[in-house]
Amino acid sequence: MPNYQGASLEEQVKVLLEQNLAYSKEIYHMSKKIKGYILWGRIMTTVSIVVFVILPIVVGFVVLPPLLNDAMSQFLPAGSKSNTGLLGDDASTTDLIDMIKNSGGALNYYQQILDQTNQ
Repeated sequence: MPNYQGASLEEQVKVLLEQNLAYSKEIYHMSKKIKGYILWGRIMTTVSIVVFVILPIVVGFVVLPPLLNDAMSQFLPAGSKSNTGLLGDDASTTDLIDMIKNSGGALNYYQQILDQTNQ
């Protein structure tokens, strides 16, 4: 322990305790700032996960099915009995596969779709 110019041991301890208290207060204020920084980091991480992961999934489940049904109903042949979309209530998967097979296979079916859209 350093000797402060002949001061008594009691006074030296008092000076050291005051210095220790000042350092402790400084550390306390720094730790409060760090705690706030960590809290805001956690909040922003949660918000970014919600905005960039969960929200697009929810929007995809809510918005995309009607849009896909409308888009796919345009590609079904005019004589098709389904007006609800590619896999709607009226047309089953086997009906759609049979339609593709009857039109000469997938490539010919796609060619027919392209021809219909180009007209």
